Amino acid sequence: MKSKKYLVSIVIPCLNEEKLIGDVIKDCKIGLKKIKVKGQILIVDSGNDNSGRIAKRLGVEVLKTERRGLGQAYLDSIPYIKGKYIIMGDADGTYDFKEIGSFIKKMNQGYEFVMGTRIKGWIEKGAMPKLHRYFGTPLTTWILNKLFHLNFSDIHCGLRALTKKAFLKLDLKSKSWEYASEMVIKAGLLKLRLAEVPIHFYKDKKGRISIHKRMGWFSPWYAGWINLKIMLLYAPNFVFYVPGFVLLAIGVLITTISTMGLIYSFKYHFALLGLVLTILGYLMMQLGIISKIFSDLNKYYDDSVTVFIKKNFSYDRGMLLGGGVALTGIVLDLFLLVHWSLNNFQLERIPVYGTTGLTLIILGFVTVFFTFIYEIFRISKI
Repeated sequence: MKSKKYLVSIVIPCLNEEKLIGDVIKDCKIGLKKIKVKGQILIVDSGNDNSGRIAKRLGVEVLKTERRGLGQAYLDSIPYIKGKYIIMGDADGTYDFKEIGSFIKKMNQGYEFVMGTRIKGWIEKGAMPKLHRYFGTPLTTWILNKLFHLNFSDIHCGLRALTKKAFLKLDLKSKSWEYASEMVIKAGLLKLRLAEVPIHFYKDKKGRISIHKRMGWFSPWYAGWINLKIMLLYAPNFVFYVPGFVLLAIGVLITTISTMGLIYSFKYHFALLGLVLTILGYLMMQLGIISKIFSDLNKYYDDSVTVFIKKNFSYDRGMLLGGGVALTGIVLDLFLLVHWSLNNFQLERIPVYGTTGLTLIILGFVTVFFTFIYEIFRISKI
């Protein structure tokens, strides 16, 4: 039998919300009626109360799953979504599904990903703790916007919409709270057509205890932490390339200055600082290359550096380069050994270029090991 098609699928993960799930479903039906659309309402029930039975009595579809995280609940729903457009939201009664018309209107205009925003909408008194409203949400939203050149006002809003085609294209990996940030990040990296609509956000109904409160005081902090983690994982330029390049440039400059004897008083300490910064910066840039070429990031980052590396770097070239640099360092340090022996092994007369030689030896061997790792990953991708 051919599966029925809908314009809209409302997908709602549910974890023990038997007190409110009925009202949420009724609001969904009102929202669909207001826009004169017969849509699918899919409850993803991973709890152990009567939520699923209540939903079935109200005539909506229920997908029973194990409790494996909010993000996983959405992933589990993918094979059962029948609509062209997907509305996502929580089952806790804090979001108003009667407002879905504003989301559908945006998607009918060609937008592929539409975020709700509580910050630009209306927040009922007591609905959002002040720490979240004035610090946590604005701060993490600002960080994400800066890292990925976006312009959202509320990246944690649980009411959002996207086309099913876009949902599949996002290829989400997150199982828990961080799915929210991953969606926004990937939507930006894939250059989907993005929009934002203001919504109403309500406080918990009387007698309901929020999931964060059920899980303890640490839960919202952990949610913020893993959302920050996903931002950093998808920002290799910020984590690896930019700081790596800066450290490498400063390290090379310090090493050059100390080798030339331009700063005599602290020449040995200065040279050692140059060694540390050079190696650290070089390693960070190598890790950035690996992360961009051989991970999920490869779908989103194809800049000039990665294109050049993929086109020109090979096992033979890496080994020759690493071996050549290391050999140069060894030669320098052999000169140092001769100079040292000629000066009766007096430590204070050691030339600073010995540190430069040591730097080159380390850079050379690091390049050799990077070449091995690069080739292992490259072969595994064939």
